[in-house]
This record gives sequence, C-alpha cells and structure tokens, in this order.
Amino acid sequence: MLKTIALVGNPNVGKTTIFNTLTGLRQHVGNWPGVTVEKKEGIFKYRDKEFLVVDLPGIYSMTAHSVDELIARNFILEGNADVIVDIVDSTCLMRNLFLTMELFEMGAKNVIIVLNKFDLIKKKGVEIDIKEMQKVLGVPVVPTNAKSGEGLEELKRLIVMMAEGKITTNPVIPKYDEDIEREIEHVSQVLKGTPLAEKYPIRWLAIKLLQRDEEVIKLVLKYLGQSKMDEILKHIGELEQKYKRSLDIVMASQKYDFLEELLRRFVRHPAEIRETLSDQLDKLLTHPVYGLISMVIVFYILFQFVFTLGGPLQEWLDSAFSWLGEAIAPHIANETLRGLIVDGIIGGVGAVLSFFPLVFLLFVGMSILEDTGYMARIAAMMERFLRVFNLPGKAIIPMVLAFGCNVPAIMATRTLENERDRILTMLVNPLVPCVARMVVITFLAGTFFPGKAALVAISIYAIAIALALLSALILGKFFIKGEESPFVIELPEYSIPSWKTVIIHSWERSKEFLRKAATVILLGSIAIWYLSSYPQPVGTGLSYAERLGRAFEPIARLMGLDWKAAVSLIFGIIAKENVIATYSVIYGVSEESLAGAMVHAMTPLQAYVLALVTTLYLPCIATLAAIRAEGGIKWMVVAAVYNLTLATVVGILAYAIGSVI
Repeated sequence: MLKTIALVGNPNVGKTTIFNTLTGLRQHVGNWPGVTVEKKEGIFKYRDKEFLVVDLPGIYSMTAHSVDELIARNFILEGNADVIVDIVDSTCLMRNLFLTMELFEMGAKNVIIVLNKFDLIKKKGVEIDIKEMQKVLGVPVVPTNAKSGEGLEELKRLIVMMAEGKITTNPVIPKYDEDIEREIEHVSQVLKGTPLAEKYPIRWLAIKLLQRDEEVIKLVLKYLGQSKMDEILKHIGELEQKYKRSLDIVMASQKYDFLEELLRRFVRHPAEIRETLSDQLDKLLTHPVYGLISMVIVFYILFQFVFTLGGPLQEWLDSAFSWLGEAIAPHIANETLRGLIVDGIIGGVGAVLSFFPLVFLLFVGMSILEDTGYMARIAAMMERFLRVFNLPGKAIIPMVLAFGCNVPAIMATRTLENERDRILTMLVNPLVPCVARMVVITFLAGTFFPGKAALVAISIYAIAIALALLSALILGKFFIKGEESPFVIELPEYSIPSWKTVIIHSWERSKEFLRKAATVILLGSIAIWYLSSYPQPVGTGLSYAERLGRAFEPIARLMGLDWKAAVSLIFGIIAKENVIATYSVIYGVSEESLAGAMVHAMTPLQAYVLALVTTLYLPCIATLAAIRAEGGIKWMVVAAVYNLTLATVVGILAYAIGSVI
C-alpha cells in the first residue's frame, strides 16, 4: 500500500503549484466521500519509490466551521497521512503559522514546513534564519519558490526520509495563560479514562471543548454523558465570564501572542519598511474608482484574448466536424442511421465541441488572474460594494467562479459561515453567465454582430450581473433575512504564474466540458434529433419537437421569438450548449451553415433577446442538482421559478424596448 502525503495550507499559498510539481499529470480529481467538495489526488515518484499525494482543501484553521475545514481536520486526526507537508506563505508568516500551531496541537509530528514564496520575502529585506526556525518549531523547514522550482528537490528528499521514519521531530506546542492551562489540564484528566484518549490527543480534545467546538462536544458527549458534559461547560462558562469574551477568541489571541514570541527568535525585519511594487499596484487595483475601471479593462482584455485566439480554432474545429459528417454520410446506407450519426451526433455534439478552444482559453485567462493574485484584489475591492446589495464580501469568490461553471460556484458557497449569506449567494449565483452560456453568447454575437462581438457579449454579461445584484438586494431585504457575516481575506503578493500550473489547472476545469459533450450533450443531441425527425421531419408541423415548440410559442412570441427558439431553450435545460445544438439539428446543417441560416431567419434584435434569455432562464440540470445538494429541494424550486420568471419578464421588456429603439 502506498504511503500518503497530505498537503495542508491556507488558500493562495502555492499549494496547487507544489501538488502539480510533485504529481505532474499523474493525478485525478473526484469528490470526498459523502460531500461534493473536490478531492485531488496524485502519484509522486521519486527514484524507485511511489507515494500517494492528497491535496487537502485550502483552509485558515482547524475549527471545523466549514465542510472544507472538517475534511482537512478529520483526515489529519484519523492518521491518514504518513507525511504532512504544511505549505506556508513566507510573506504572511504570522497568519499561516497559526494553522501550523493547530496542527501541532492535534498531535501531528510528521510535519514538514514549506516556506513558499521565499524569494518575495527576501525582496522585502526580511531575513529568516532557517536553522533557528527549525530548532524553535521542532520540525524540518524548506524554503521554496514553487514557481521556479527552487527548493523542491530538497522537499522531495525530506518527504521520502520522513515517510521512511528517518527524521525525528519535536513540534512546539502553544501555551496559554495560567487559568486556561489549568482548565485544559482539568478537562484532560476527565477525558483520560475514556476510549477517546486512545484515538485522539487529549490536550487537543480539551482545547476544542474550551472553544465550544460543536463536533467535539457531540463526540465527547457520547462517552462522558450529559451530567459530566454540563459540568465541563459550567467551568468553561465561568472562565468566559472572567475574560468577558468567548474562550475561542481569547485562545486565538493568546496563540498569536505565543507565535509573535517565536517569530522574534528567527525573523529579522529591516529598519525601514520599503513600499514595494505590490503596495503601489494595490493602491490602483483596490481603489474604489480606479480599481473598478481596471477590472472592466482586465475583463475586456480577457474576452478579447478568448475571442481573438479561440475564434480561428473554433472555426477550424467546426469545419473539421462538417467534413467528418460529409465524409461518413455516403458510407451509411440506412437513412435513419445516417440522420442519427451525421445530423444528431456529429452535427449536434460537433457544434458544441467546436467551442472547446474558447472554453479552455477562458479557463487559462481565469487561472492567470488567480495565480497572479488579482482575483483576491477583486474580492477586496468589491466587498464594500457587495454589502450595498445585501451580499457578504466573500460572495465575490463564488460569483467569480461562476464565470467558469455554476456548479463548483454553488459548492463554493459552503465556505460562507452564515446560513442567510449562503442561501442568498446560492440563489443569485446562477444569474452569473457560465462558460456554457458563453458558447451561446459568442455564437450569436459573432454571427449577428460581426466586429462588435466582444462589446455585445460584455453588454449581456453586464445585464446578467446587474440583475444578480438587484435580485440579491430584493431577496435579501424582503425574503431572506438575517445577520451579515464579517469579511476577511488575505491579499497575496503578486506573482508570475507558472505556465505548467495554469495549463494543468485549465485542463482539469475544462475536462468537465468534454465530459458533458460525451454524456449529457450527446444524449441531448440524440433526443433532439429524434424529436425533430419523428413522426415526420421538422418543418412538416408533425414532429414532436415542433409540437413542443408550438405549445410554448405564445410566450416566445412576446419576446419576438418563434417555436424553434422555444424548443432550443427547453433542451438547453439539459445543458446550455444544447441551445446551439438544437438549432443545428432542427436545420440539419453544420454550425458554419447554421450561422447563415439563422441570419436569414432572425433579426439581430431577436438574436440578442435569445442570448439574453438563454443567459437568465432556468439553470441547467447540473446546477439545479448542486443547489438541491447544498440547500435542499425548497431552494432548488425557488431558484428555478425565480430565474424562469425573471428571464421571461426581461425578454419581453428587451424586445419591446429594442423594437422602439
């Protein structure tokens, strides 16, 4: 059985880069058992040895306030890791080493500390004595620059040595003041006679009880019983009265004081703190006015990058699928089978797959923005703005993720501690246009507005985001009430992205698009072809698709659309890309020919309304399933009804206003 290496650390410390360096392409992504949190694993090879590397979720503490923290904590506590690689951002030592102290309190001895971004701390003139740091903390310390690979060979060597038991450690344990230490000892004595003492570090259990950790209280209650638990909680309450604050806050403060004393022993700061380029950039990029202008420019450049570079690739792929269909057709004698393969599968799936370059390039652009540290600046800049719309500052992270895909964005709402914030963010998140809707927007914008595609796409994105914020304001004020949670985010140092990491990360994200094309979109395309071909071909008025479209045509007409649009929107619920695939199957043409056919059948205004309604109406099945998993059936139904109603009203208004203009 392979020995396991666990990667632990705060968000934005370079954990993903180190994971990719260790595992290369020998990695896969799934979900942790019982939850929808992403689980990344890979194989690390060193000479003739192999190890399993598990990339634990990025967290700030082991307090189990979120699912991510609970997963990381349980993984460490259950002894699943033979080696724990604790990745620390050198530029934020105090904040990052807080998590390290919690690891030590949990009894973790097999820890290697990675001082990442060591090059940045040296540029600031800060000196860290690595040998003294190892002596003070009691575990190996490796300075690294994950982007350039500096220090990673030494890390690999230490991982293998620790896995083989060749390194002895003596981790420092945080100390609290006399009253708290006395209570920790008292609770520890109570727990000593229980089976819990054999499985968990007693001191850690006592500390968590003092901090009123709900998961630990439930665990200990099973063994102690209610009366002993009440006695412990009474002692804790008396101590809290003395400090006039919860012990969780008191102990966190004292832990930081303890850390500060340790840091003085191995960190030397320059006499004069110089203003860095990062500080100067932050003055611009987080400014309430200039920052917003900068953000609009950055996203405009992002879209231009995607369209300019991806457009020719998309056209080439479309031509390739068109050629494939024409080449295969003469060799299939059966007319029904020929229609299924050429028009249904190649035509429908090919129309969607041709957009893969655009999808991949968007993820490349998003990964670059994340790895440079710019995404964190957007979050910091938008925090005060989002508060106006009843959204928490942290909601910007799921909303930014939604540009890629609404499903992981919905899952990301679990990091919001407040239930009210989580539900509100979850409901408005599907209004943020994802990559799948970008496929529809780019096709219609490029077809009907040549030369102005980027501006048209941005206008649709702007309307959708404005409606998401307005919806949050209304829902938060009248329907989903509660207290707002505070916003805390660290601004990492700006850094140059690693192209290897960017490509791997983008590929992992965009694989979902290919998976959908091979499953959901394939089945959807076959269903569309069948409904469009039976019992009579589309256009005769007898096909199932046409009957379905005609049933909803009265509503579509209010938006200036016809039955074909109604059918495409219905099948778009399976996957938004099907809106284009449906038209391709209905017309029985490739996407290249489809553009010409649609230009003759629709006006630019109708195309704009179709793109807008596609962006706003019912979320896809996968997104609805994610909302159900995270919030329950009630909120899934609310999201579906709200989005459908909003899209209908906006579509009618857009067509009416456009007709007048």
